[in-house]
Formats: sequence, C-alpha cells, structure tokens
Amino acid sequence: MPEAVPHAKVVKALTRDHHIRLSSLDASPLWDGVRRGHPHLDPAACACLTELLSATALLQTRTLFAERLQLLVKGAGRAKAVVADCWPDGTIRGVLDLGPEDAPEWIAGPGVFQVMRSRDNGQPYVGHLPLVEGGIQVQVEHYLQQSEQIQASLTLWCDPGTGEAGGLLVEPLPDCPPARLARLVQALEGLEVVPFWERTPDFLATWVSQGEGVEELAALDLFYRCRCTREALVGTLRRFSPEQKADLFQEPGPLDVRCDYCGTRYPIHPEDLVDGEA
Repeated sequence: MPEAVPHAKVVKALTRDHHIRLSSLDASPLWDGVRRGHPHLDPAACACLTELLSATALLQTRTLFAERLQLLVKGAGRAKAVVADCWPDGTIRGVLDLGPEDAPEWIAGPGVFQVMRSRDNGQPYVGHLPLVEGGIQVQVEHYLQQSEQIQASLTLWCDPGTGEAGGLLVEPLPDCPPARLARLVQALEGLEVVPFWERTPDFLATWVSQGEGVEELAALDLFYRCRCTREALVGTLRRFSPEQKADLFQEPGPLDVRCDYCGTRYPIHPEDLVDGEA
C-alpha cells in the first residue's frame, strides 16, 4: 500500500465587515513531509524549512492560487539557502542547505530574499531584496511592503519538538477604520498566548474577526511531494549541446543525478540522451 502523502489546507477569507483579508494554514502535515523527505536535517532545520513552506502557501493565496510561487532565502545564517516551491494544484516542496553551525540565527544577512512567480501564459516575475534583520516572516513582510506596497502582518510558527506548525497572513484593507485596525493589532499581539495546537484556521478566523465571522474566498489542499520524474530529467539533459553531454560522462559508468528536493536518484546513461531512446 503506497505511503500517504502529507497534506494540509490553506484558506483565504474576508471578515464580514469587509475590512480585513486573512489567510491561515495548519502546517503540521507539512512538517511531517519535511521530516520524511529530509531525514538528514535536525528538527530545528526542519522547522525553518516548514516556516518558509507556510509563508509560500500563504502568499500564494493573494492570487487565488493562479500561479506557481517560489521563495528563496540565501544568506549567512545556519541556513545557507532555503527554497520553497508551491504549484497551483497544491503540490508543495522545499529544500534547505545547511550553513555554518556556529551562526547565531537560521536566517541572517548578508543575503537575498527572492520571489519568483510563474504563470502558463507569460514570463516569470522575479523580485529580490537584500535580507533585513529578522526571520522568515520579517523578510516576507518587508517584501510585501517594499515590492508590492502592501501593509500586512505575517505570523509563522513551528515547534521543533512537536511539529505543530502554521501561519497567519493578515492584510487590513485601505478603508479599515482606525478603531478596527487598533483591535486587530491587539488581537495579533495577543495571539502569542494561544497554544500552537489551538491555532486552527477556524480558530484564527474567529480570533481575527473577533467573533463576527468571515466569508471564505478560496481554499486549497496542499500536498507535500516532489514533482521530479526521470522523463523530465532526461528531457532536460537531451537539450544539452554535444559538448555539454560529453562533459557529463567523463567518468566511467552512469551519471548519478540526485533530486535536491526529495533525494531520489536517477542513473543516466549516455544512450538515454539520444533522442528516441529510453
């Protein structure tokens, strides 16, 4: 029987007073996927990767899941590079490359925060900013403010001990009254007393709306799995020039190609790269 694919659900909603948009996610299943897919990472590293996956899924709600979204954090912290990749069909995957063990923080500059959006009908958009002081949620908030002129609050959490994880993205709309905005700020500050296990999407909707309820705008099931295939890899390598192909096989035996996202290994032989051969 095939192993179950860890899946979560991200929800975008609007408060009934139409003053606040919010997106929420219980990311604990994504933690399970990260732990299974990257057994070489310790729990703290898995927590870092899970937070970036959560941020990516929450950002994707801003376009109602109409695009592929990739986030990259590259810096000088304990995480040298972290990548999250989320597709419109809900497939999500990620990878973390370890940096110096003695770095005080997982995310630290100098470095870059990069956002790449891809749609089937156009060229990808790539935006990047230098890292600022703070973790993943600070980088995302800074990007939204600087690149999209959006004032938003992002809260991410992942307990390395239990795997309880999730996120909340809140965006007050331009006509949000000052008094309502003040209550929202108070609610977000008070969220820190709420245990992680209690922060379900339904609870967060009630918390942000202060009991008035929300209108669900969109929802997407997320599945932590890789999209790599041998066919796609061979197709890419066949487009290499003859010189590039020759460079791949300077050593005897097949070329061993490993997927960074899931660790699957694909042995590739020279004859595989001849058109019409399998």
